[in-house]
Amino acid sequence: MLSEEGQDLNIFVISDFTGETAHSVALAAARQFPDKRIKFTRYRYLKEPDMARQVCELAKESGAVIVCTLVEHKIRACFRREAQRYGVEVVDIFGPLMDAFSSHLGVSPLEEPGLMHQMDEAYFKRVKAIEYSITCDDGSNPHLLGEADLVILGVSRTCKTPLSMYLANKGYRTGNIPLVPELDPPEQLFQIPRGRIVGLVIDPNALMQIRRERLQMLGLDPEKASYAQRERVEKELVYARSIMNRVDATVFDVTGRAIEETAQEVLDFIGSNS
Repeated sequence: MLSEEGQDLNIFVISDFTGETAHSVALAAARQFPDKRIKFTRYRYLKEPDMARQVCELAKESGAVIVCTLVEHKIRACFRREAQRYGVEVVDIFGPLMDAFSSHLGVSPLEEPGLMHQMDEAYFKRVKAIEYSITCDDGSNPHLLGEADLVILGVSRTCKTPLSMYLANKGYRTGNIPLVPELDPPEQLFQIPRGRIVGLVIDPNALMQIRRERLQMLGLDPEKASYAQRERVEKELVYARSIMNRVDATVFDVTGRAIEETAQEVLDFIGSNS
């Protein structure tokens, strides 16, 4: 049924689970019509055939289009019958895909709603790793370092935090500690077993350039800050190397490298020590 010009288009989002997928797809389509008013109504956890009749009747009364993600064949078929009886338009997102997959694979689908949203062990591991890495970022909460799968050492602007977050997303609890000549590392660092500490080093010229750009971005004059001067940079790198040697850290050079490149090398290192 076509809406009259100027009227709302009603969309009924139907699902035998949360309806997030159907809503996201319908919303993406709706954004192609920015000047039109489109109203969404969700009907979740529909698993009884009788509910198909009720929803289709309501859709008929409001002139709504039904967008559905129904994985159970019985419920889908019921909606198709009732929609045809009431003259309601139905956009079935999952049905044609599952039918095509089933035809080519020669097996029937599980027809279990919500499989995509099941939170398995790997999911919870990633969540805990991310929470840990945020808590132990930039030297915070050193008393938790003993729980780390990996500890990253390095001077400022060697991408310790981005690397920590990348590894956390892979499920590794990662802490990182900035190395500054005027500040002793936490004593807990020296209690971490060999094989769980990596150090990041970088060419002095590259580090100077990165720091200069950082200062300029903050509206500061690089020429007036020792932070980006050669003497300071070299002093920090020498100090960092000395700490890395003391804790027998495995060292990676990040000069001109993307986070993903360094992360893959670190992951290989972790794999070789597991």
